[in-house]
Amino acid sequence: MRLLRRGPVIIVDSVPQPTERDILRALGIPHLHHIADVAESGVRKAIDLALRRALEMTSFQAVFRTAEVVDQTADRLIVADAHPQMLCSPTFVRRFETATEVAVLAVTLGQTWDDVLDDLGRRGEAAEAWFLDALGVHLVDRASRRIEERVAQDMAREGLGRIGRYRPGYGDVPLGLQRHFCDFVEASRIGIEPNEAMSLWPRKSVTTVVGFRPGLDEDESETSST
Repeated sequence: MRLLRRGPVIIVDSVPQPTERDILRALGIPHLHHIADVAESGVRKAIDLALRRALEMTSFQAVFRTAEVVDQTADRLIVADAHPQMLCSPTFVRRFETATEVAVLAVTLGQTWDDVLDDLGRRGEAAEAWFLDALGVHLVDRASRRIEERVAQDMAREGLGRIGRYRPGYGDVPLGLQRHFCDFVEASRIGIEPNEAMSLWPRKSVTTVVGFRPGLDEDESETSST
């Protein structure tokens, strides 16, 4: 895994365009398949405007770093070259019990999203701002998963498969761990910084940890055994 052991790897890419079904699900309208099916014209117009803006801002920056899991206790995984508190949570131990490697990712859509959302708020365009904000959440998640796939392909060449992903702020995993995630991947190199509340700036940014162990991806392994 020499390529992955060089330290943080920076990637600049664009999010693939989502389908209208994906967009509507992201906006909390899962029962429709097409934006044209939205009955209220004002809502439909706000969605169209938000989508047009979103598709002009699909570029993203990401940085990831992989490392070996060197030990585990009842409440944490210990990762080589990382802060000992980085994966401190029983959830990480349960979810990644068999992991031999982890990948930590930080992904951002950039400051432009914050600027556009703030401008819409100042202009009182509440509906468009709400839809655009929701689309940003969806797109940064798609961007993160795109990077995860890139890492998973490299891991697969080394005989390692995914066993799951997790983000700080869910379950018993404190949001404050984002500080350690960001330090580990040197997220400041792509402009990501945690604030005092441990939220990320720019706002359309996420961190994720993905676990890997010898074998196929977990879903592929389940499929092959049936």
